[in-house]
Amino acid sequence: MKTYLYAILLFLLIVDHSLSATARLPYSSVARSFAKMLSKNTKRIKSKWRDDDLKDLSPPTNVPLPPSMQNTPQPYAPPMKINNLSYLKDYFSDFGYLQPSESGPFDDYLDQKTMSALKTYQQYFNLPATGYLNNETIDQISLLRCAVPDMNFNYEFTDNVSWPKARNQWFPTGKNLTYGFLPDSQIPANMTEVLTDAFTRWAEATGVLNLTETIYDDADIKVGFYIFDDGVDDAVLGGSIIRLEPDSNMKTGEIRLDATLYWALPIENDSLSWEDGVLDLESAAMHQIGHLLGLDHSNHTDSVMYPYILPSQQRKVQLSQSDMDNIHQVYSPNGYSAHTGPSGLILFTTFSLGFAYSLLFY
Repeated sequence: MKTYLYAILLFLLIVDHSLSATARLPYSSVARSFAKMLSKNTKRIKSKWRDDDLKDLSPPTNVPLPPSMQNTPQPYAPPMKINNLSYLKDYFSDFGYLQPSESGPFDDYLDQKTMSALKTYQQYFNLPATGYLNNETIDQISLLRCAVPDMNFNYEFTDNVSWPKARNQWFPTGKNLTYGFLPDSQIPANMTEVLTDAFTRWAEATGVLNLTETIYDDADIKVGFYIFDDGVDDAVLGGSIIRLEPDSNMKTGEIRLDATLYWALPIENDSLSWEDGVLDLESAAMHQIGHLLGLDHSNHTDSVMYPYILPSQQRKVQLSQSDMDNIHQVYSPNGYSAHTGPSGLILFTTFSLGFAYSLLFY
């Protein structure tokens, strides 16, 4: 994994048992938290552009083009400078659509590499694939999402931490996995029950795994709530990582959710509002457990592995058909390697400007 995806661990959280599930989880101590897997400029993008900036993002009109080539980025078009476009480049770099800059911070010019990254992003999420930044794309980017990249990342350890990735089994071969809850989080019993239900749902879906609770220090999968720093909390609701213990060469999975959000119980669906930071706990748990059990992101909106919180689907805990197909492939009799691609049935790679983009279709 690229070093730019990581950061210093910052905060731990202490949570009061008496809080209702929709109450904000408070914190009273400062310690370490989420590894900085995102550049500090990855924040909500929509507020970074004025309406005038958006007008400048339409395809150039001073160069006559045949109808078949209109709305298509042209290699001879001069790069446009767009205020705060570097934020978008950081965002695309963090989530696998754009190579990190080798010459320092990203600039604000809409060059061919950025337009190619935009088009790949638009294709993946079934948006108008123009290669230009339009309102549909900004609306998508503005949504809260999982911190794990969508594509073009590796299962490799930097500072003893890696993203989880399909076809890379981090836990010992066997049918038993344990999970535990961070004591400092002091997660209320009604919330641990919801998290336990999510583990049970996935265990039943695999047909072979047993997932049982144990104490946090002994657990294969560790769950906690943390304060994210450097603006990361503006973009992501949480994420999953694999941690390597160098002394023992043992690996553990970690699920880290944003403690500053309001996490709602299933019976409180009416209160869900991603814009107000009120999210469904079980949906987030289902997504992150899916990563640790071997699934990458999906571009199917009905999948629990879809990376964004969609306003129209803020609670999503039932596995879609593609989710079931993918988890069965992972845990088929042929073994973990039977998975055909990151949370998909067909995987192909296109090469654009020296950077490989993996696109998934179902």
